[in-house]
Amino acid sequence: MTGIGLCTPLGSDRESSWRNLVVGRSGVRWLAPPHWTESSPIAGAPVCLPTERPFRHREPLVELALTTATEALTDARWTAGELARHTVGVVYGTSKGGLHTFSRLFEQFRAREGQTAGADPKDSDPTDWLDVFPDRAATSIGQLIGGYGPILCPVAACATGLAACLRGAQLIQSGDCDIVLAGSTDVSLQPALLGSFRRLGVMSREAADPTLACRPYDRQRSGFVIGEGAACLVMERFESAVARGATCYAEWLGGLMLSDTYGLTQLDPEGTTLKRLLQDLRSRSGRRPDYINLHGTGTSSNDLVECQAVREVFGIEADQFDCSSLKGGMGHLLGAAGSVELAATALAIRDQVVPPTVNLADVDPGCDLHLTPRTAKSRRIDSAWKISMGFGGHVAGACLGKLEHGSQRTSNR
Repeated sequence: MTGIGLCTPLGSDRESSWRNLVVGRSGVRWLAPPHWTESSPIAGAPVCLPTERPFRHREPLVELALTTATEALTDARWTAGELARHTVGVVYGTSKGGLHTFSRLFEQFRAREGQTAGADPKDSDPTDWLDVFPDRAATSIGQLIGGYGPILCPVAACATGLAACLRGAQLIQSGDCDIVLAGSTDVSLQPALLGSFRRLGVMSREAADPTLACRPYDRQRSGFVIGEGAACLVMERFESAVARGATCYAEWLGGLMLSDTYGLTQLDPEGTTLKRLLQDLRSRSGRRPDYINLHGTGTSSNDLVECQAVREVFGIEADQFDCSSLKGGMGHLLGAAGSVELAATALAIRDQVVPPTVNLADVDPGCDLHLTPRTAKSRRIDSAWKISMGFGGHVAGACLGKLEHGSQRTSNR
């Protein structure tokens, strides 16, 4: 990984997002109408957009994709001319497509039918509906960089971002691509979606302070808060990075996806699939982790299953590494969560620091791991893992390693 671009509720770029994440700040606040009423407030974590917005677009998904891709390419020191000499792939996902565009077009349809005094039905472009397609963010990045490599858009609910990075690594390992821009985006703070998640019973019931709404692994946890954001990572062949003197955030050591078919929104209480994932990750990477970036949504049952699976797989070895969840401070970014959190895992390796689990004040006794409550921890991190899970049974994991200067690596990494 040689380049990272980020837009999150904690910052409009990589370093501001990471800095605020490490110090434990919160990007969660009460949402303005029409998202809530005084009798039924809803907390959320809107994305921070850059002050200068070179990619202003009516669909935020597209703007965030282009913004993070540009930052990642600049960070990796790739120019359009240099990219043209390589096979460059784009694997950039989103879990739902352009909800803002869908809502706007729906209001225009109602106005045209005379049902409402909403948006002017003439205020649209015949191609606007393309922004509703899930692949619109990925194809926009493809148009930005040019070239002829594959453009893919994985959709795997809240594991979408990590699924995209897994597929990106596979394209390089197979020899199909020299370079891949991998990541995901999600902008879902829309009334219909918020109402749906609330009816599912997975959203936080906090009614006093929005910054305390999501409390992963805490006794008082009651669900998650929805956030918005995006990440893009530049992944390239090891030899290419070394030859051009690129700065490498981390080495990709392995990853995989499995499925948990227990239920639509809940994990198997025994954690069978998750335990197998952890065992396979250890086998593929050849290492145990120094840090695990957990999924940690703040829901009662899933937090418990995740922690118990880690403890059962590693036993007393789990006391030798640290874990944390990032969702307390920036919310659950849904389709963007996996890529944003993988980027943070790579930054943890760079700075040798474990980001904190925000709002963890009273640890649930069943969550028996070193969960880095509220304050970041400096430590040696040679190997860091990321776990993501999505509604419908998607379970994904990846292993990153610290890349030592001058070390030799096999050609498929």
